[in-house]
Amino acid sequence: MHSSPMRVNPVPHYLNIFPTGHIPVPVCIGDLPLSNYMVSYDTLAEKVVNHLRENPLVPGAVVTQGKRLLGVLPRHKMFERLGRRYGVELFLTKPVGDLLMELHTDVFSLKSQLPINTAAKLALSRSQDGTYDPIVVEYDDGNYALLDMYVLLLSQSQLLSNMNGVISSLNDIETILSSESPGRNILELILESLRLVAPYHEAEIIIQNNSTYESLRSNEHVKLLDDPLRSNEIYRSVLTMSQPFSIEDVRMVPAWNGVYASSNTRSWMGIPVTDQNGIVGLLALSRFSVSPFNNNEKEMAQVFARYINTFLINLTRQTERRYIYNKVI
Repeated sequence: MHSSPMRVNPVPHYLNIFPTGHIPVPVCIGDLPLSNYMVSYDTLAEKVVNHLRENPLVPGAVVTQGKRLLGVLPRHKMFERLGRRYGVELFLTKPVGDLLMELHTDVFSLKSQLPINTAAKLALSRSQDGTYDPIVVEYDDGNYALLDMYVLLLSQSQLLSNMNGVISSLNDIETILSSESPGRNILELILESLRLVAPYHEAEIIIQNNSTYESLRSNEHVKLLDDPLRSNEIYRSVLTMSQPFSIEDVRMVPAWNGVYASSNTRSWMGIPVTDQNGIVGLLALSRFSVSPFNNNEKEMAQVFARYINTFLINLTRQTERRYIYNKVI
């Protein structure tokens, strides 16, 4: 029995699935390339072997009995056992459940919303025999998927590389902002650089609607709202505290109704943004899993919000200069 399709990204290995060398920034392990190959305990081992041979990127098989998870057959351990004396004769034409009992592989499962670094630390703390076995990723709806340990470690390495690369991005941003007319694309650079150190699924810059910012209306990340900052308790909290305000799970917050965000949002953070006249809006970051923003991510978000502030101040000054010039003409 194969499972019904679940949230699976059909990718689990570096250059095979990311030929450009670019690895997307995940919020949690549920965002990583996963395998949903699941079989019933009475499936013939030969069928599983054939599937794994035909799909070399699949790290193993989840074995079930009805909806109950019985265990995991790691690819490397399965082929290693079949390759030993009498392995083929004993197991290939038998139910895969027999091979599962023979291997005695421990099931190691993690929640899909777990951060990459936390998951890597937990996975590496397993016994030496199971350190590189695939990890069962468990979703809130009860579905399962398999995460290749190689993919997890590769993603962790990429996050560390992002921390180093963001320094270059900061220099680029500062150089562009110091120019006479930084284009609107600078906002994309700011948000993409922020994503490297504080991963998110969606980012919005919500600011007060006025003629100064009219040129930003076509920007997909900017939302001009008539009075967003005084009509909602969440926005008012960001304004009043003048610092990042985060929500672990928006579904547990009654005041969430009315917040401009995707319906998929679960964890959220708002950071105030200003121009020379004071607070004019907020940078809103959404995650589609219950993956709360930590203190380091909040601090990094503040850094990038200050770049947005500088952009808005520059834009206001440009508007004022154009107004004066047109008046003189």
